[in-house]
Amino acid sequence: MPGENPTAHMPRSSGRFRVSRTRDGSSRGELVYGRGYLDRPDAVELDPVELRLADRGYETGRMNGFFGAIRDSIVSRNGRAARPIGYLLAPEAGRTRWRRTMADDLIFYTNPMSRGRIVRWMLEECGAPYRTEALEYGTTMKAEAYLALNPMGKVPAIRHGDVVVTEAAAICAYLADAFPEAGLAPPVGGRGPYYRWLFFAAGPVEAAVTNRFLGFEVPADKEGMVGYGTFGAVMDALEGAVSGGGHVAGERFSAADVYVGSHVGWGLELGSIEKRPAFSEYWSRLNGRDAWRRANEIDDALQAERGAPPAP
Repeated sequence: MPGENPTAHMPRSSGRFRVSRTRDGSSRGELVYGRGYLDRPDAVELDPVELRLADRGYETGRMNGFFGAIRDSIVSRNGRAARPIGYLLAPEAGRTRWRRTMADDLIFYTNPMSRGRIVRWMLEECGAPYRTEALEYGTTMKAEAYLALNPMGKVPAIRHGDVVVTEAAAICAYLADAFPEAGLAPPVGGRGPYYRWLFFAAGPVEAAVTNRFLGFEVPADKEGMVGYGTFGAVMDALEGAVSGGGHVAGERFSAADVYVGSHVGWGLELGSIEKRPAFSEYWSRLNGRDAWRRANEIDDALQAERGAPPAP
């Protein structure tokens, strides 16, 4: 109907958007699973329209009688998951065009072989639309345009409107507050353990594990000068935080679990933390989450495009 919003017919969901060829050479869109707008061929009838995907290299083709709305979906290319896109195909003034959506308000700068995987997981937990800018070490990561956002020339970073946030723990905390509907931060009055363990992992855990992995041991007479004291003390404190069958900030999963859990998961895989039962049990409570699996699929696909093996 003229003046009607076609998206009103389309229930929200999230997930993977796939483009496939039909026998007549045209293309059709299909939401395989997840969050976004479900495609409804009966919602609106359009003349054939050109399907243009957001980034170079994606398949293009024509669709018939199909209104495609894509929100934070993943396009399949050559049978593999590709990058999230944030464009809406919408009729206007008798023609069809691409319109930018909120995904352009939240931009994620990363490399699949980096701590950006922590932030990807957090973004998937938030469920908000975002756009990915994959950067390369030594080139685009050190380019003038990116150094203007992060003078360290490292990833991850996000730009949310006019706000730039770097450092993975800070980004997790920021996103939890920016998207409160996801329920990833406790109420303000109950955030003691949440802040404590989120930044314990960003400080003592990160430093102790990195030093240990690089073969650096703090001399016994210098332990008082080092923020984390000893590697053993850090492991003991971390074990206490993740024990008990719940999460680090209480019974409910939070952004602190995204950050702490990422360090525990990587540490167990790489052997950079001790394989204590409490760590394995904690990680098993986290690595079955849908958002973690989606995040890994996206980053593994990006990594495969670069010819590198998937992360452990």
